[in-house]
Amino acid sequence: MKIAKMMLALAAAGLAGSLYAAPGKITIATDATFPPFESIDASGKLVGYDVDLMHAICKAAALDCNVISAPWDGMIPGLMNNKYDALISQLTVTDARRRVMAFSDIYDHPVFRFVAKKGAVTDTSPEALKGKVIAVQTGTPMDTYVTKHYPGSTIKRYDGGSAPYLDLTAGRADIFMSYEAQIIYSFLKKDDGKDYQLVGPRLTGKDAPEFGEGVGIAMNKKNTALVEKINQGLAKVRADGDLDALNKKYFSAE
Repeated sequence: MKIAKMMLALAAAGLAGSLYAAPGKITIATDATFPPFESIDASGKLVGYDVDLMHAICKAAALDCNVISAPWDGMIPGLMNNKYDALISQLTVTDARRRVMAFSDIYDHPVFRFVAKKGAVTDTSPEALKGKVIAVQTGTPMDTYVTKHYPGSTIKRYDGGSAPYLDLTAGRADIFMSYEAQIIYSFLKKDDGKDYQLVGPRLTGKDAPEFGEGVGIAMNKKNTALVEKINQGLAKVRADGDLDALNKKYFSAE
């Protein structure tokens, strides 16, 4: 598909002749439009689950890290062109992405869901959603999934992870697909989401290959030293219980 071809072209351009600083001072990009995983708070600070996790990993691995916000559609090209050393933004690990990027060990296994106005959608099958407008963030596993399985629907794509909710609540989209946790904690638990609900089955990579193996931190394939350091840090964060603490902080039931 179009996204896969773009990533292969970027790989050819970005992986040849790359030079890397020793793992120790790195720049990590994240798409800060996807709360509670990554967003910018009222004071302008970058916050969220992935942000906290990245800082914890860098501390554990003795890496000097600078986590910055970057546009979603420029993150993978930026990694390929050595603008960024790593990406952390709930990046699902798929075969297509593995061909052009290296990934850390998996640190999460997300669930994907649809959300719609209460009572408006009871069946999320392709036949039932024929003619409906499905909102997704462009270039994501959700985009790939609905594009493949819902040919009879109109797919509306958005650059940011929060923008689709505006069209959903305004009636310009009938249904939206995203990470279940993102829908719950950034929308359904807020006033804007009180009239909306999760619909359809809970989906994972076991249900469709488009959803991948899980979530990892992306790096340039040639930067093997950084991949090793990140994995060492992640292993320590997991062993020390910090990963469990982050899951409890952001996703524990109220």
